[in-house]
Amino acid sequence: MMKRTISALALAFVASSAFASGTVTVFTQGNSEPKTLTDAERLLDLVGQPRLATSWWPAAVIGEEQATVTARQQQQELLGRLAALSAEEDGDAAAAINTLRRQIQAVKVTGRQFVNLDPDVVRVSERGNPPLQGHYTLWVGPQPTQVTLFGLISRPGSQPFVPGRDVASYLEGQRLLCGADRSYAWVVYPDGRSQKAPVAYWNKRHIEPMPGSIIFVGFADSLWRGTPEAMNADILHTLTQRIPE
Repeated sequence: MMKRTISALALAFVASSAFASGTVTVFTQGNSEPKTLTDAERLLDLVGQPRLATSWWPAAVIGEEQATVTARQQQQELLGRLAALSAEEDGDAAAAINTLRRQIQAVKVTGRQFVNLDPDVVRVSERGNPPLQGHYTLWVGPQPTQVTLFGLISRPGSQPFVPGRDVASYLEGQRLLCGADRSYAWVVYPDGRSQKAPVAYWNKRHIEPMPGSIIFVGFADSLWRGTPEAMNADILHTLTQRIPE
C-alpha cells in the first residue's frame, strides 16, 4: 500500500512538473533559425542560458501564445477604427490617417509579458522569477543602433541612434501631417515603458530616447472629433507589443 502511495505521489509530481514547465522559441538576431527550449520551469531557466549571456536585455521581448492572439485582435480592431475615422474625413485629414494606418498595419505584435528579463534582476527579485506555463517566444539580440520615428509625420522610419540627442532633435526636418500633435510626442522605450515628451518651442524638455526606442507623433486633442486621446493610447499599446526588428 505504501509503495503504491509513493508511486502515485511521484506520478502526480511528474505530471505537475510537466504542466508547470514552459516551451520557449528563442529568436536571436543574426540567426535565421530559432532555437527551442523545453522544460523551462521558471523565467531564470530561460534568461540564465549561457548562450544568451551577451544579449542586451532592455530590448528583449517575451510573448505568450494566448496573449499574442489577443494582441493581434486588438491591432485589427485599431486598424478598423482608423479606417472608419478616415472614411469620415477627406483631403489631407484622410490622407494623414491612412498614412498612420499603413504604419500600424506593418507592425508585427506579440502578447508581450511585461517583466524584467535581465538575469541579474531575475536572480535576486522575490517576484521576478515567475513560473513559465505554456508556450512563449523570446526575441533577444545586441543593443540596437537605431531609433524609429512613427506616426503623423512626413518621413517615418529608422534613424541612427545618437547618444545625447533628444526627442525634439530627432523630429527636426519632419513635416507634421494634418491633425498631428505639434506640442508633444511619445517615447516608447524598448522595455515597454512610454513617456510623453514636450517638443514645441514653448514647452520643450530634453528627453533622450534609448537605443531601440520609438518616437510616436499622434493625434492632437484639439483638432479631432471623438476621442483622439483614447486612439493615441491604443496606438501606444500596440507599439509596446511590437516584435523587435
